[in-house]
Order: sequence, then C-alpha cells, then structure tokens
Amino acid sequence: MNLLIVEDDLPLANALKKVLEKNNFSVNITGDGEEAFNEILENDYDVYLLDINLPKLDGHKLLKLIKHKNPDAIVIMITASAEIEDIEKAYNHGCNEYIKKPFHAKELLIRIKNLLNKQKENNNDDEIIIDNLRFIKSTMDLFIDDKPVDLRKKERRLLYILITNLNRTVPKEEIINFVWEGEKKENYPLRQLVSSLKSKLNNKYIVSVVGIGYKFVKA
Repeated sequence: MNLLIVEDDLPLANALKKVLEKNNFSVNITGDGEEAFNEILENDYDVYLLDINLPKLDGHKLLKLIKHKNPDAIVIMITASAEIEDIEKAYNHGCNEYIKKPFHAKELLIRIKNLLNKQKENNNDDEIIIDNLRFIKSTMDLFIDDKPVDLRKKERRLLYILITNLNRTVPKEEIINFVWEGEKKENYPLRQLVSSLKSKLNNKYIVSVVGIGYKFVKA
C-alpha cells in the first residue's frame, strides 16, 4: 500500500513515516507544494496525507489535482487550522478525512485503515443498483430495466462521479475537473450535460444544490 506524506514539518512527517512503515505502508515524503505537485503527476499512491499550509503551493490545490487524477484516491487533510472555511473547502474538493494537529499517530492509523476498509467494501461490488437502475463502475455502463442506455462519454463520467458519491453534494468544480479531464475551456456546458443525463434517467435521481453543485439521490 503506497502512501505519500506532504508535510513541511519534517520531524512530524518522519515520525508518521516510522509508524506507517511498521504497519506495512510504503511511504514517501515531500516537504513543499511544488515538489508534491510533480510527485503526484509522476506517481500513483493509494493514500495521501496533505498539510494545508505548504510552501509554494497549498494543500487545497494539490487535493484538486489528486482527485482529478484519481477520484478514488484516499486523501486526509492535516492542519493546525480550525477555521470552518478550511474544513468546508477541503470536503467540497473531495477530501475523505480531516484531522487537526496535534494528533496521535495511532488515531491517524485508525482513520486510514477505516477508510481503506470502506473502499475495499465498495470496490468488491462493481455494480450499483438503485430501483430499476444498474450502473457498472468499471465500464460506466448504465442499464434501466436491464436494457442498456445509450450514454455519451461525458454523460458516463458525469453519472460515475455522481452515483459513486451517493447523497453527497459534489461541487461543480470537482465535477468539471473529472468530466472534462482537465480540458481548458472558457465555458463548460455542465447544466446542459446534467439536463441531458437527467432526461435519460426519466428526470429522477439528480438534484441541483443551488450555488454548490449536484448530488445523486434515491428517488
């Protein structure tokens, strides 16, 4: 299990590395945002521990990069800040956990193992079944009443990020990063894409959360 620690407090990072390696994690450390940015681009990790306040590039920007590259990656934000804005921003960008300094290494280990267990449970089932709808995560295929639904590529990706985050409001920025795969455009036709997908779902399941994004709910 590969894990990246992005933390400019090197004594803390090294202490965490020792504990994690004793628990069978393969651990790398980076100490600033730019170095971490390159490491994230070049290598894949199962778990990321991100400090928010980093030199050169902050943890929020790294979080967006990670979730764009791999929405299923586990990201735990580490910070000394108790500002509600920081916490809200981190969760809106897709972080899985948030832990405030100081903390006990064992607490962090428990949280990591809990998240990995949840992920394993989710990955054991490649199908998501809701009412008469069946979605295959590995292929992004959709069936309604066991009949295949014709979806365009971006509709598939939109459905994937919403249905795999059932009942969670996914921010528009996170959706755009995933659906358009980092493509740079002046305007992203997200509203039209959502409308098109909703029509294929009989105008059920997808709910707009004003000013934030969209979520997939059971009808």
